[in-house]
Amino acid sequence: MSMQKIQISALKSTVKIPSVVSILIVDDERFDRARLRRICDNLDFEAIITEADTLEAMGTALQNDRFDLIFLDFNMPDGDGLMALDAIANDERHRSVAVIMVTGDDDVDVAIAAMKNGCSDFVKKDTVSPEAIRRATLNALQKAALNRGLEIETSLRTNIEAVLNQFTRQCAEEFNPLLFNMMRQVRGLHSVRLDETKYAIAVGKIERACERMFDFVKDIEDQERKDEVLLTVGDFALERVDPAQMAERKSQKARLFRRKGG
Repeated sequence: MSMQKIQISALKSTVKIPSVVSILIVDDERFDRARLRRICDNLDFEAIITEADTLEAMGTALQNDRFDLIFLDFNMPDGDGLMALDAIANDERHRSVAVIMVTGDDDVDVAIAAMKNGCSDFVKKDTVSPEAIRRATLNALQKAALNRGLEIETSLRTNIEAVLNQFTRQCAEEFNPLLFNMMRQVRGLHSVRLDETKYAIAVGKIERACERMFDFVKDIEDQERKDEVLLTVGDFALERVDPAQMAERKSQKARLFRRKGG
């Protein structure tokens, strides 16, 4: 078995190849587009292919459809591949799309610049073959999937940190007054220590304050409070939340942080 086939086999084992992949081929040469189309039609998945012969046509295609993979010719009549990468990066739906740059240039700087600007892989036109495209496709889809996973993980971590900060502030807003009142009541014991009735009343207030603090700490450990944290993460993560659901979540927060006075 050749080293190239071993590499392709290894990539297959680490990437779950989707059954259907939407592909955009951006190239001003009709022959080159047709060659890529024929190769993509024989890959390990069903390919839904769209073609664009200019960067302007690429922009229109990006607005009209959602693509999983883009083959991008570096030299275009109305710009170059780096301009196209910028346009793709600024498109909300395609920010993490897999991109394979295809060029006839032998300039190594072009490849380096393309990879630095978000390109997933790089193929020269004179080396285009079914094996090379299959390898590049698997590699690009893998990188794009990893990047999307990292973006989701980073966003979730940020959301959780925001929730925890909010939760800490809410805990402090409730716990501090309880502690302040308890300290005030403890200090007041000195002035009533000779009056048994007043002393008993003061001690009773301190005991009730301790019970409220105990209940508060116990609430933090309850599953309902943990569910509230998860619900709040959902509030941060979702762009749209049904108003009725949001009202219910706010009501849950109010119930969780409500205490008896005293």
